[in-house]
Amino acid sequence: MKTSEANIIRQRIDDGPLTPAMVLVVAIAFMLSLLDGFDVISISVAATALSNDWGISRGQLGPIFSAALVGMTLGAALLAPLADRIGRRRILLLSTLFIGTAMILTGQIRGDLPEVRILGWTVSQSILLLMLVRFVAGLGVGVVFANAATIASEAVPEQHRDFAVLIAIAGYPFGATLVGPIAHWILENYNWQMVFTGGGAATLLMSVVIFFWLPESVDYLAAKKDRSEKDLNDINAILKRFRRDPIPALPERTDTDNIKAATVGSILAPQFRWDTIALWTTYFMGFMTLYFLLSWIPTLFEDAGYSRREGIQALTYFNLGGVTGIVTIGLWAKKVKLSKPIALFFVGGAVSLSIIWALQLKDASILNALIFANGVLLQGAFSGLYAVAARYYPTTVRATGVGWGAGLGRVGAIVSPIIAGVLAAGGWGMYPLFVLFAVPLLIAAAMILRFKL
Repeated sequence: MKTSEANIIRQRIDDGPLTPAMVLVVAIAFMLSLLDGFDVISISVAATALSNDWGISRGQLGPIFSAALVGMTLGAALLAPLADRIGRRRILLLSTLFIGTAMILTGQIRGDLPEVRILGWTVSQSILLLMLVRFVAGLGVGVVFANAATIASEAVPEQHRDFAVLIAIAGYPFGATLVGPIAHWILENYNWQMVFTGGGAATLLMSVVIFFWLPESVDYLAAKKDRSEKDLNDINAILKRFRRDPIPALPERTDTDNIKAATVGSILAPQFRWDTIALWTTYFMGFMTLYFLLSWIPTLFEDAGYSRREGIQALTYFNLGGVTGIVTIGLWAKKVKLSKPIALFFVGGAVSLSIIWALQLKDASILNALIFANGVLLQGAFSGLYAVAARYYPTTVRATGVGWGAGLGRVGAIVSPIIAGVLAAGGWGMYPLFVLFAVPLLIAAAMILRFKL
């Protein structure tokens, strides 16, 4: 069988123009990522009101912040691959239902539940329940973030694929940007519980959008193990929506359909080993600083004497900078080698945090300008990391290389909010914490320079 015949479905998509139905898929992927950003960062903007309401310490906030990040890590690593078995559309639908339900339950937890002893530790049941629902929400977010970009890329022609992925990924910081002003208004007029209730309701509404308007990936339908006449009909129905000609029959399988997935041992083979370790280190160090800032900016600002509005505003500027940085790196991705710009962005992020520490500014407008610059540099560098990893690994181990890098890197995202919470409870303020978390960015910059991509 000819290769061109085997790829007839992909050719149908690639050979025509971008259509409104394809744009709708990308828009839905963007909105899913946007709600992910809103849901994950909502705990950061509600943290001070929550801690005041429940009477919990800064040290107890750290594990609450990290619970969703643990869920995100496990969701991306263990649950997101289920999309290859049950379909992109179905996994996205189930995940949004889980996220929305967990968000609404977050707002229903009472803060006066009795304490229990676990392994010698006395812990509030309220905090345990909060961590549990944040963990469940994180599981769903990890699944959605991985598959939203995938379904966007598979719905558009080849020449638009990179931009579709960029749009899908950009939804996350955009949602994290929106949570600031929206949550501030809610906190001023209602209570912290409504932040989660509103976010959960919006996420559940998105599941309705998925059910009625998001088509399944034709790539998935064509690659299913047990294909039937119904799959052919479904593929042709989707091709019709995309304004493409139908296919007469399902393409035969090629040898590549039977290739087994690469293991972590593949990317630790001698030819990849040290570069893989360098990439893991870069992800780990970058995630440490990124999620320290995403989790703690509003609370640390208030502790430093700024108002709640100014703390939320600072987080908004950080994520608005992230959108700018992601778009900037995305526009460069096809034109230049990214390793040196990424290193410069990491160093610039460390410098901006160090300037904040050195000057200890009281003018919120100047401080926000530096926070915005840090968002551009740090989140822009991160978006480029995925491109470098994809360029470095060959096709046979690419998904494994990128997945393990991002997955192990998220361990840094899990531990940094806890470390920051312990230090904050011990008397560390915003400025020394900022300069402390500038150090991992310098290590990340040094590691990424191993790559000439």
